[in-house]
Amino acid sequence: MINEVRQTVLAIANKNNYGYISRLDFNHFARQAQLEIFKEYMYDYNTHVNKQNKRVSVNQSTTSPVASNDGYADLAERKRQVIEIFSTLAPLGNATDGHVYDKPSDLYLLNKLFFYDTERVSGTKESAVSPNKLVDPSLTGVSAFGNTASAGDLVVNTDDNTLAFVVEVESGTSLKITDNIFGAGALKYKIFNPSKYSEIEIQDPSKIFNLAASTLVNPSTMFPSCLMQADNIIMYPNTITNPGSVITQYVRNPKDPKWTGVTVGAAQGQEIFDATASDFQDFELPKSEIPYLISKILLSAGMSIRETEVTQAAAGLVGLNSNEDR
Repeated sequence: MINEVRQTVLAIANKNNYGYISRLDFNHFARQAQLEIFKEYMYDYNTHVNKQNKRVSVNQSTTSPVASNDGYADLAERKRQVIEIFSTLAPLGNATDGHVYDKPSDLYLLNKLFFYDTERVSGTKESAVSPNKLVDPSLTGVSAFGNTASAGDLVVNTDDNTLAFVVEVESGTSLKITDNIFGAGALKYKIFNPSKYSEIEIQDPSKIFNLAASTLVNPSTMFPSCLMQADNIIMYPNTITNPGSVITQYVRNPKDPKWTGVTVGAAQGQEIFDATASDFQDFELPKSEIPYLISKILLSAGMSIRETEVTQAAAGLVGLNSNEDR
């Protein structure tokens, strides 16, 4: 997708020899364009939901009241499905040994927090690589997986804060899990009962201390609360300290797109697209956004090369695409 966008941008920008857009500049413009479109999803979703709540037609071609917009006409649902691409479920890492946890590094919007208070078993997996498996040969007797784990249990890699779910208990020392969260090395793990959890209420800073001081509504492990800070989340009560026990569902920022290629023909400096490069990253937006990405990147490129015709044409395309229900 990113190569298609780049080739189109270069074709338009070079049509009258306006200027060449370098690989580095294109990647900068692509990152900015994707972020702008990504953030528009939130506003568009809110707008369409409000229109539905007010029983106003979402279709801009008419202002007649409607009861709902079903099927393919449900624009709010279309926006929600795109936002769900960036929905992530992950454990929070402990910033300290206490009840202070780190926010995810790619956090855009934190939606929900959960505290899992029933740990079934913990240990260290074997150092060998076993895709989609958790193998711990040290388990015996009552601590064996056959006595402690079952299908559906939550498995947390507490070294890199990733999670998966148990698919099958293969033996007392081996579990089949949904995702390949364990690589090479002896990594630590914890397994939690998925049905024993409490939702953590995000509190206003002006209220959390009053709640903590109250004898009637102070936070507990059954009704936990938290306080959001710049890079941390502070849990209440302060007994919530178990690494891997706090799980968050949040919307992450999109990964920075990066067009990668190899230069062939030193004289001409021709670049050939290479999607196998280790640092390659495609756009994470749906393919339906290709025209909008192209117009936004052209707008940035036109300003960069100080070419008014490119800028004006791109601005017109941006306005056209932004007014459409993409």
